[in-house]
Amino acid sequence: MISQASLKHYAYALLDIGKSENKVEVFKKDLETFRTIEKENPGLLKLLASPMVPEKEKEQILSSIREAVDIETFGFLEILRKRHVIEHYEEIYQDYLHLYREYHGELEGRIYTSFPLSEETLKKTEEVFSKKYGRKVTFKVYIDKRILGGMRVYVNDTLYDYSLETKLNRIQDKLVSD
Repeated sequence: MISQASLKHYAYALLDIGKSENKVEVFKKDLETFRTIEKENPGLLKLLASPMVPEKEKEQILSSIREAVDIETFGFLEILRKRHVIEHYEEIYQDYLHLYREYHGELEGRIYTSFPLSEETLKKTEEVFSKKYGRKVTFKVYIDKRILGGMRVYVNDTLYDYSLETKLNRIQDKLVSD
């Protein structure tokens, strides 16, 4: 089993190469392209990772996308395949996106809520927190049915708790202390 930390090293390495070669944007676009190809071809990663498929066949399969990506991105994908971590592509891709956003000075946050947020609410929340932090903040939304209402927002290690439970607890504390 491969640890999440060791998978991150692949993303770090690609970003470092991207910085030195001035290809950070190219690599992001290429990783998105490969992700699209992978999503359009379910089972592709399992096929490339399978010990039952001969190496020559895997090389041919992967070489079919060679024209769609930069030569260095293609080499990166080959390394993932040869080191038997290509089936973890999604995690490596997400790690690269995280590093990419950091590189561009963006912050990532998480919103936990019991209901899906509308696109408009998400955009407004991102605008409010971007203004608060003085740089772009993007959020990933997680559905948590344990939250009765409202939301919990994390930016970096800071929690902004707008949940109904917390509001009720504050009212209760105020009533008890008075």
